[in-house]
Amino acid sequence: MSRSRPIEKLACSSRPLVSTLVNYGLAIWLLGLLPNPSPAQAKAEEENPPERHYFSQPHLGTLVQIAFYSNNTELSQNLAEQCFERVKKLNQIFSDYLPDSEVSRLSSKPINLAHKVSEELFHVIAQAQEISSASNGAFDITLGQATQKWRESEQQKKRLPKDATHASYKDLILDPKTKTILLRRPVKIDLGGIAKGYITDQLMLVLRKAKIKQAAVIIGGEMLFTEAPPGKMGWTVGIECPSREMLGTLKLSNTALSTSGDTYQFFEQDEVRHSHLIDPSSGKSKTDRLNVTTLAQSALLADAWATALRVLPSNEALELTQKTKEIEAAFIPFKKPATFTSGFPKVEKQ
Repeated sequence: MSRSRPIEKLACSSRPLVSTLVNYGLAIWLLGLLPNPSPAQAKAEEENPPERHYFSQPHLGTLVQIAFYSNNTELSQNLAEQCFERVKKLNQIFSDYLPDSEVSRLSSKPINLAHKVSEELFHVIAQAQEISSASNGAFDITLGQATQKWRESEQQKKRLPKDATHASYKDLILDPKTKTILLRRPVKIDLGGIAKGYITDQLMLVLRKAKIKQAAVIIGGEMLFTEAPPGKMGWTVGIECPSREMLGTLKLSNTALSTSGDTYQFFEQDEVRHSHLIDPSSGKSKTDRLNVTTLAQSALLADAWATALRVLPSNEALELTQKTKEIEAAFIPFKKPATFTSGFPKVEKQ
């Protein structure tokens, strides 16, 4: 039996999206929807209800947002500071914008030699390689030259000639025992489709270690939720269509969500819309209008799979999703009905 199900009547609405958090087409209400506490929990929370704490700072070219419930204001402030410091340190590892970041230094290393890297960089690249293999190359972190050329084209609002060289994820050889990476040819590694997800996971780990049970971490389009807010059924997430109209809302807990699309990152030339998403098979940017929203147990997986599924043709992406147990997905084309995998939660119209 197919895991997909067409939702013919679930079309976009022009109703405005108003919420506590809005960023890159996804809205988060940091208070849940319906009360569902146990009697003992309700009594304890009535006597000493936890307070909602919200913190945000600009990092990674977007807004890093953290919300959680705690009765310790001083601890909450310290946790937020720890999280933002963690973001800065991880950015020094993963950013391809920084010439002195660890990944930038790796990209400049001599080819055909094994280079030692940090545990975290090795882990993220290893995860990326697994998803590249599973998606038959639709996800590829060696597209750095192509993504850099797209950025230059976006600034000038016109397509610029691409470089002749075109690397592949297969040009990275990893050795798990020594934590080394060998480059078979010159490459520029771009972790933009996976690093934010990993960083989101790491911030939630900071909160978990402090015994925070109810939390949400949002970095751009990467979101991770633990238990629902006090007295609620879940965190409410608003989903946009490519037209920026409202599709509906989800109630989520203990899951990660990511959306990949061209709603905000694109430029137009000769009436063609060129998104920031590069198809590794052609080296060209995607020109069709489609949002793909994924759910997974980690933000890293949701992030990378959203990119992979968005790059693939829709029929191939849906077939691949049906075979991949670790993800659920929604495919939301421009001005057409959305399609969902069978395990995707119900989208409620507003």
